[in-house]
Amino acid sequence: TMAYAIPGVTRFARSSAHGGEMATLEHLEAGLGPEFTIYHGVHWTRAKADRTTFGEIDFVVVNRDGRIVVIEQKNGPLVETADGLKKNYPDKVKSVSTQIHRNLDSIRGKFRQAAAGRRGLFVDYLLYCPDYRVARLNAAGLDAERIVDKTRRRDLARIVADTWGAGTGADDDFAEAVHRFFRQTFEVVPDVHASKDEQDRSFARLSAELVDRIGDIEMSPLRLRVKGVAGCGKTEIATHFYTRAAESGKRPLMLCFNRSLRENLNERVPDDGLVQTWYGFCVSFLEDRGDTLDFDRVRDHLQNQDTFWSEVEDRVKERAIEDGVPESWRFDGLIIDEAQDFKPEWFEALDLFLKDDHDLLWLEDSDQNIRQTEPRDRAGVVGLRVRRNYRSPEAIARFIKTVLPSFEFECASPIAGFDVKVWPYDDPADQVKLAAARVTELRRLGFRPEDITLLTMRGVGRSAVGGSSRPLGGYALSRFQGYDRSGNQKMSDGQILFDSIHRFKGQQAPAVILCDVDPDPGRMEDWRRRLYCGMTRATVHLELLVARRANPLSEELIAAGR
Repeated sequence: TMAYAIPGVTRFARSSAHGGEMATLEHLEAGLGPEFTIYHGVHWTRAKADRTTFGEIDFVVVNRDGRIVVIEQKNGPLVETADGLKKNYPDKVKSVSTQIHRNLDSIRGKFRQAAAGRRGLFVDYLLYCPDYRVARLNAAGLDAERIVDKTRRRDLARIVADTWGAGTGADDDFAEAVHRFFRQTFEVVPDVHASKDEQDRSFARLSAELVDRIGDIEMSPLRLRVKGVAGCGKTEIATHFYTRAAESGKRPLMLCFNRSLRENLNERVPDDGLVQTWYGFCVSFLEDRGDTLDFDRVRDHLQNQDTFWSEVEDRVKERAIEDGVPESWRFDGLIIDEAQDFKPEWFEALDLFLKDDHDLLWLEDSDQNIRQTEPRDRAGVVGLRVRRNYRSPEAIARFIKTVLPSFEFECASPIAGFDVKVWPYDDPADQVKLAAARVTELRRLGFRPEDITLLTMRGVGRSAVGGSSRPLGGYALSRFQGYDRSGNQKMSDGQILFDSIHRFKGQQAPAVILCDVDPDPGRMEDWRRRLYCGMTRATVHLELLVARRANPLSEELIAAGR
């Protein structure tokens, strides 16, 4: 089923809860009787100073008399200040009390417009922070009785029910007007939040079946090479096997190619072991051995990277062979995500750090070999081919099969998704305005800034979009800005990620805009692989900014977008 959003106060979508909100929805449904109706994810838009702003209330519970309790849920830590509770977001710090009262005012105003001539809403509110204990209730900027923190989270349903009671049902007309207000059915448009949440749940469920199937393989030591298409769940397989090894007392090593994927993986697995990029592994080993690396050579001169890292790799092998590998750097197992990006000589160096009976899990997709690394075989490794893509919705998968018919995969996602949009341009500089317009439209549809990722098909420094200092649709871009003195990648402050295909490999985003799509007629096969890699990053919606060129691939993309 597809949940829908309605301009004004928008959706009633019980299926759209995500993360901690799913647990809250289940708790409310279990604890509240049939006298109460739960609305989750109430969104609205409002025009302000020539721009559209967005609001959202996590839960609204309505009793039989049409009296409502608004629940604002804040997951994670909060900050207690003299001005009340605050919540840190990527772009700013927001006052919780201000946000709640602004939402209450908005919902009252919208109801007055929608139910002219009727009396106003009976509204009460609760702040629900299940992960945080509020130490100074009286200084929170809210009524202490209306705060349900970590110490009272099990009582949430009871507190909601006690606020207004179940009601008598004596005023059916008013109660129906309230319900009609929350479940309007006119001007229906697909709701991106419901689509995103449903896609996340279906991907987790379907990829878990593959993880279980592979987990049933009996092999000691494990020597498995998974050749899986984009979106089949390779990263889920990697984290599962890493966690299983750590929990059994082993010390696994998991390597991937880019730093952002490494950070994502590191958050999902136990600390017993090591998760690193190949370069990060080299740097950590050398620094642990007392070597000091001069990152100034690549910090301001990115063209020196290949030479610098080649010297680092040679130094790692020298130290490992000449001095030996200490026990603290020997591992019981090796897991490689995005293994098609790994050079053969890297595998040879890693053998020095592995115990004789080590496990090996090797995950790759040759269709995403955009670095054109030579493939490598390893004796004694069993191969498993996986062709099902659980990530790409049907609309995106259909578009990929239309423009890239040579890439074989099976669309296994149950989500219909949104039609792919293609926007032609003549001059590369035109993309800045195009991208700004697309960001504005995606925000209007309900995508949050953190849901949107712009990916360049060229290098970050050569992109017209990345080279512009102007915000896109009012939002600054977070861009790669080289390395600091410790070798860490630096990203500029911004609300929307702008990155290259190479650095974003292995990751995903609800809305992806591919820019600088200007295929080189002399490198068509390479361009097809990069497009396949980029298009399969999107979990809900995909857009492409394509140069008008007289080559088959550009023409096919533009034609398919119509």
